[in-house]
Amino acid sequence: MFKKILIALSDSPESQEILTAGLTLAGKFDAEVLLLHVINPMSPTGFSPLVGGMFPIVNDVAIEQYAKEWHEYEQRGSDQLQTYATQAKDRGIKVEVSQNFGNSGSMICEVAKNWSADAIVMGRNQKSMLSEMFLGSTSNYVLHHAPCSVMVIELPASN
Repeated sequence: MFKKILIALSDSPESQEILTAGLTLAGKFDAEVLLLHVINPMSPTGFSPLVGGMFPIVNDVAIEQYAKEWHEYEQRGSDQLQTYATQAKDRGIKVEVSQNFGNSGSMICEVAKNWSADAIVMGRNQKSMLSEMFLGSTSNYVLHHAPCSVMVIELPASN
């Protein structure tokens, strides 16, 4: 039934729960998995090229620092994917990893389509109604646009 399962992972500590669910599903169906981490430029990452508070200044130092922090952020994501891939290999599951840059929801659907995934396993954070109205929901987008089945793991409310 499921031969190719895309597991969409984020930076959250709850990603381990999503991974475990996805690997359990893959084990039951003897499926291969693709571990996907999407770097969304619209997500708050804690760094900005703007320096100076009320009157921000963009200068070479700020831009260099911004680029350095983005590189470190990408590297952390890549390292985490490799750690997760090791867990899949330890279970005897064939695994690939991919870290992409873009809008999380559309990127998950695009990768699932291009990889010919039979299922997507992902998490859902409980956002407030107002937050979801303005920011949207990645899981809601994927549920409505995915080219395959979607399994959504309910996660604790984010603060």
